Amino acid sequence: EALPYFKEPPVTPVSRPDLFKDYPLNLRTGRRSPAFFHAEHRNLPWLRTLDPDPVVEIHPDTAKKNNISNGEWVVVENWMGKARFKAKVTKIVPPWMVMAAHGWWFPEKKDDPLFHTFESNINMLIPMNEQGKDGLGAPIKHLLCKIRKEITGGNHA
Repeated sequence: EALPYFKEPPVTPVSRPDLFKDYPLNLRTGRRSPAFFHAEHRNLPWLRTLDPDPVVEIHPDTAKKNNISNGEWVVVENWMGKARFKAKVTKIVPPWMVMAAHGWWFPEKKDDPLFHTFESNINMLIPMNEQGKDGLGAPIKHLLCKIRKEITGGNHA
């Protein structure tokens, strides 16, 4: 078609009000880091000093509502899965949104041949079977989630 069109994404408050009740935040993935390109270079120690942890950005109002302080480990989750991040409280994102980093793995964690790839992997929350008429892809900009302080305080959510 030559004309632009709009189709509501598959998982939004409009298209899935049933999920919105339990997952009231809009999840954006792909938070950019000046130190890394997607999942590359996490194994370079000097770059890890610039950006040492997987980060999720949350608004101060959202942090307060969920009893989360800046720098605390949190769990971002939805019906698909969960991932752990360090909270960065900032007014960069609106109160209804969280912005999560992607492409994290931990080369320093040698007890796992995949270097704990799924521990802080925001892709665990993204359905991979959704596609529009424009081609394949994942709905990485319009998802629902909730956030909570990590209870265990350890390495796993």
